[in-house]
Amino acid sequence: MKKSDLTKIIREELVNVLRGSNTINEAFGDPIAAKLSKFGGMKSSRWQNFWKSSAKTFDIAWDKLPKGSFRKVQPTSPDVKKGMAFYVINQDVENPFASSRGWAYDNTLRGPAVLAVTVDNKIQYYGANRRGEGSGIGPKGGYKQGAAVGKGSYGTLMVKKLKQLADDVYVFDLDSYRGGTTALKSKRAELKLGKDSFKDAKAWKSANLSRYRDILNARVGSRDQVDSMVAKIVKMSNEIVADAMGLPKLGRYNNIMATVNGNEVELENVTKAMSKALYYYGEYIQMQNDVEKAEDEDYSKRYNQERMKSKAGEIKSILNKLKTGKMDGWY
Repeated sequence: MKKSDLTKIIREELVNVLRGSNTINEAFGDPIAAKLSKFGGMKSSRWQNFWKSSAKTFDIAWDKLPKGSFRKVQPTSPDVKKGMAFYVINQDVENPFASSRGWAYDNTLRGPAVLAVTVDNKIQYYGANRRGEGSGIGPKGGYKQGAAVGKGSYGTLMVKKLKQLADDVYVFDLDSYRGGTTALKSKRAELKLGKDSFKDAKAWKSANLSRYRDILNARVGSRDQVDSMVAKIVKMSNEIVADAMGLPKLGRYNNIMATVNGNEVELENVTKAMSKALYYYGEYIQMQNDVEKAEDEDYSKRYNQERMKSKAGEIKSILNKLKTGKMDGWY
């Protein structure tokens, strides 16, 4: 190895050490993001901070992302073409695209590291203003283009080359989480219970429990299986709403999505199901109270008993839908 090459390697390592001393601690909601932040090419410094730059460009609340926001796929997967993709090497690899007249440290790509980041299959670069956190990220050819995100090693900054080099690709569903902070503020008013709207999950839960208790307190007779089913519906829906509103994930038509038993459903379907359950429950209690007051031979007593069975079945159906998460297109 030439002395000049050795000097350049030492200088590069010294720069990395100095950068590391100025690293800003980040908070991440998804453990994959936390893992990637420690990889080569992604460590934050006073000069470059991918997490703050990307948050500025796409309005992403990295600290509020739910677990599962990232998916690991193979570099050849078509999924890498959509959203934000992180091309990763897990160990040192030789760089077949390095130039014999280039820097020596480009010959071997040190892992684990993020080679590059793409958005919709376009390699991302920092803005030229790399001092501080004022610049965002964008594709090549943008105004005042700076360094590539990731290691950005010589000869690697083409998607087809990244696919050859990478061991894994972590794909982030950008469309679902971009504008997270803005979406959270603009979408909260959509939480409904009956005809009323609520600004946040806490207020919705409070109203939910209050209506449930009011209906329950109106009961004349003893409790039965229907009470237990409604109690489960109330608990499950409150948990689903709270999780979904932690950071809104927007669906195809900009509706807030919720995860129910591993299935993604529109949050509106969950809140409508809860509203219907309470409505049916109120009818059930009223009919049961009428049965308690009626004479044994009264026709209305038998009529209400049959209606009670029907309402109990409808409530059970709602509970089953919440358990399975099969609620798309259901109101």
